[in-house]
Amino acid sequence: MSWGPGNLIVRANYLAAVVFAMSLASFAAAIALGEALGGATSSWASIPTILLLTVLYVLPGARALRRVFDQGTVIPPALVHERPVVAWVVTLAGGVGHVFFIVVMSVVIELVAGAEFPDDGGGPMTFFIGLTMLPYLISLFCAEFVLVGDGISDAKKMGSDPVS
Repeated sequence: MSWGPGNLIVRANYLAAVVFAMSLASFAAAIALGEALGGATSSWASIPTILLLTVLYVLPGARALRRVFDQGTVIPPALVHERPVVAWVVTLAGGVGHVFFIVVMSVVIELVAGAEFPDDGGGPMTFFIGLTMLPYLISLFCAEFVLVGDGISDAKKMGSDPVS
C-alpha cells in the first residue's frame, strides 16, 4: 500500500506543530510567570491558570515526542490513511498556527534586535499569541485524542475480516 505525499505532509506538519506549540507555550508561560511573580502587583490567582494552560500544550506534545523516539514516527502512517478527515483538520489547524507563529516570532525577533517595545503593545501581542496557540491546541487535541487515540488502527481492532 502506498501512503503518498499527503501522509508525509500530515505527519511533518504535526511534528512542527508539536515543537512550535510546546516552545511557544513555554515562552508565554515564562513571560507570564515572570510578570506574575516579579511584578509590582503579584497576581497569585493567575499562576494556576498559566500553569494549566501550559500543561494543556506540554502533555499532548510530550506524548507525541515520546512516540517519535519510541516508534520513529509522530503519527503511524496507517492511522493517517485510515482517518483522512481528522488528518485534514490536524494539518489545516497546524498550518494556520504556523502562519500566526511566523507573525509572532517576527515581531519578537524585531523586539529583541533592538526596537523599543511600545507601551500599548502588550494587548496586540497577547492577541496574536492567543491566535497562534488556539489552532495549535486544536491540532494537538485532534491528533492525540482522535487521530492517534490508543495507537491501534480500526482494522486491527476489528480483525482482518471485513464486517458483513
